[in-house]
Amino acid sequence: SSTAGPRPLWLKCPSSAVLVFCPLNLTKGDKPVLNLPCTVDGWPQASITWTLPNGVVLDKPQTLGRISFLTNGTLQLRQVATFDKGTYVCKASNTFGSSTLSYPVAVMVFPPRITSMLTSITRVSKGSPVTLKCDATGIPKPDISWTLPGRTTLVPHNRYTVQGRIHMTEEGGLVIQNPVLMNSGIYKCNAKNALGTDFKSTYLQVHLWMKKIMEKATWFHN
Repeated sequence: SSTAGPRPLWLKCPSSAVLVFCPLNLTKGDKPVLNLPCTVDGWPQASITWTLPNGVVLDKPQTLGRISFLTNGTLQLRQVATFDKGTYVCKASNTFGSSTLSYPVAVMVFPPRITSMLTSITRVSKGSPVTLKCDATGIPKPDISWTLPGRTTLVPHNRYTVQGRIHMTEEGGLVIQNPVLMNSGIYKCNAKNALGTDFKSTYLQVHLWMKKIMEKATWFHN
């Protein structure tokens, strides 16, 4: 029969550094989770401790606010924010020695920037549906809202609420299903996150006879 002798510790983690792109002041539905694995192979069985950037030591599986030391050795950070930056150290020890693994964590944030092209004037015919797009980048993910003529605002949490003939799409675009003359005016797209706000606007012109004008122009051109 074979007997198992002492073996040195071996930390089986694929990376010694983690670069995390995640939100500050999270919006609904954006709850990033960062897992820092620390799997140990050794005999006798090793004990694991985690040291947080602020010096707090977790010596057994437990939950401390948004941070959990899982039973498999992983340190889990929920709702990651900029103040979570720093070095997280996993230490495995048994009677034959110890080994450590460090995870430098950097949390990146960027202000919002609207990438959609909104022309200064958008012309549509009465009754012809129109969609005004508003795509934006930023970390944390920007919230999109639209300010309508008359200063009525559509915001993310009621983006499916129909305001007359106007509503927001899931992607943040503004749909005017059946434009009428009174829908003419300035429409402003707003993108906002914890670092600031960006906006673009367009003047929507609803024409009663636009189709007929275009038909006449085509007829004269021919």
